Amino acid sequence: MTAPPDAAWLPAAGRALGGAPVVRSRTPLAGGYVAASVERVDLEVAGRTVPVVLKTASPVEVAAMRAVTVVRTDAAVLAAGDGWLLVPFVDGAPPADGEPVPDAVWRTLAQVHAHWWRKRPRGIPVVDAAHWRGLCDRTLVAVRGAAARTGDPAFGEVADALAAWRDDPRMAAALALLPRTLVHGDAHRGNVLGDSLIDWGSARVAPAAVDVLTLAGEPGATAPAAYTAVFGPPPALADVERAWADVHVHVHYLGFAADHLGAARVTEMAGIAARGLGALGPALAAL
Repeated sequence: MTAPPDAAWLPAAGRALGGAPVVRSRTPLAGGYVAASVERVDLEVAGRTVPVVLKTASPVEVAAMRAVTVVRTDAAVLAAGDGWLLVPFVDGAPPADGEPVPDAVWRTLAQVHAHWWRKRPRGIPVVDAAHWRGLCDRTLVAVRGAAARTGDPAFGEVADALAAWRDDPRMAAALALLPRTLVHGDAHRGNVLGDSLIDWGSARVAPAAVDVLTLAGEPGATAPAAYTAVFGPPPALADVERAWADVHVHVHYLGFAADHLGAARVTEMAGIAARGLGALGPALAAL
């Protein structure tokens, strides 16, 4: 997917910014793991310079950004079209190791989760039992590929576990119980720039703990006060949701780990998922 021609987005940019924009400079930006084309574009609009980001985007990301804009206009998409997004440029960097995620990011995430609680924005896939099986199938391809490529038996052991987890009734039972909301789906620290959570291309309708666990960055994590002061899921389901999220999130990232991080990390992540699955049964039984 290539960047859209200027004629596709400049008129929409002008309507959003209140003038006739002129492109003064363009700078390619790192596109992350998914985006094919991302660039900073400096526009001149009514005598002022306005930096924006123009990126190729899937229909899911376009729908997600529109849904986020309903909640937070300061995180707004400026314009969107067929396969592209125009958003404000954020001059920031991800938090350094050991540095906390800013409270403003947690509050924005909580506001999105609260607004879309038990609702489905149009165009966003739902995480259900079928989605879980598909995730396991896609992850199995990567893990088995790593086994074939490296010959390391650890990958084969993880693949066997994934094949069993694919149809585990505990995961289906949890998904039948847990309420869903709009989640970012890939809310790791690398997608935090300043006070903004960027790159909503993996957005889903899913239990909120998907984002909480990923953003906190540790198994079984709970949200900080900046999040819970705005939104918190039903306490009765908290143990189920945390255990389910430990399984789901670590399986979600296993494919990337198999491709890039090696057998030791894959084994570690699969172990966390296995412990989450072990905790899920008692949590469900306690309801």
